[in-house]
Amino acid sequence: MIIEIILILIGFVLLIKGADLFIKASISIAEKFNLSKMLIGLSIVAIGTSLPEIFITITSSLEGYSDLVIGNSVGSCICNLLLVIGITSLIKDVKLDKTTIKIHFTIEIFIILLLLYLGNSNEINRLYGIILILCAIFYVVYTIYEEKKNKELDKELIKEVKDLELKENSIIIIILYIVLGLLGLKFGSDFVVNNATLIANNLGFSESFIGITIIAVGTALPEIITGIISAKKNENELFLGNIIGSNIINLTLLIGIGSVIKPIKYNIEFNFSLIFLILITIVLQIIGIFNKKARINKTLGSIFILLYIGYIICIK
Repeated sequence: MIIEIILILIGFVLLIKGADLFIKASISIAEKFNLSKMLIGLSIVAIGTSLPEIFITITSSLEGYSDLVIGNSVGSCICNLLLVIGITSLIKDVKLDKTTIKIHFTIEIFIILLLLYLGNSNEINRLYGIILILCAIFYVVYTIYEEKKNKELDKELIKEVKDLELKENSIIIIILYIVLGLLGLKFGSDFVVNNATLIANNLGFSESFIGITIIAVGTALPEIITGIISAKKNENELFLGNIIGSNIINLTLLIGIGSVIKPIKYNIEFNFSLIFLILITIVLQIIGIFNKKARINKTLGSIFILLYIGYIICIK
């Protein structure tokens, strides 16, 4: 058991580091072709931060672990809204942007309802997967259109890209980074999926439970770290938007890719988690719209963390 846990931790390190190397190398190549920093931020950086989840989805699908695909996706969303926001708010209040609350949270609710509807057939087949991927593409296109008008976001993306620049590196070094990054993502996802499944079997837990808990929290580590750093630097204005954007991509792209690779058997137990996710989203909307300060303070953040712990106990 200890060996499996160590290998899972190594897997998460490989996933995070592999994604980091791949993003840096990709940005270097983009800069050599003189692509704009805005385009780089909205494409390479945005997609790159989801690489750990994407590789775990691919590995889980290929090996037939359907519950891990949906569990990781839904579990990551719940973890983002309760645990990540909760921890971040303990350091500094999380501002609830009204545009994000009204538009993007509503989009998330629509996607969740779509998943509940698709799950009625007890299988998310390739056609449904294509529909979900199209939803992800539509959301990304809409977000790019919306965010191009946001000068504050432009500055944030440019700053983020500058922090990752590798312009001085040679093509050979860049290629080396890409190879090492992909190897880290590949072996990291293998370590996480295979050993998490072994632990589930040994302890009698279901794959869905492992996906919703261990894998979901592990893949949310970058968001937790980013939230803490942003709060300490007083730069968490865009934090909630990044969280909800990640959630929508998780629910559409991850499940879509997994079902296109191999149709996913939908476990009706996921209905509880999806409905719970809708309730959390609605609560955040109510706080953002009817609360004058429109912020998640330490008290609410602590309640969110306790709700997450209670949720884990319930699904166990």
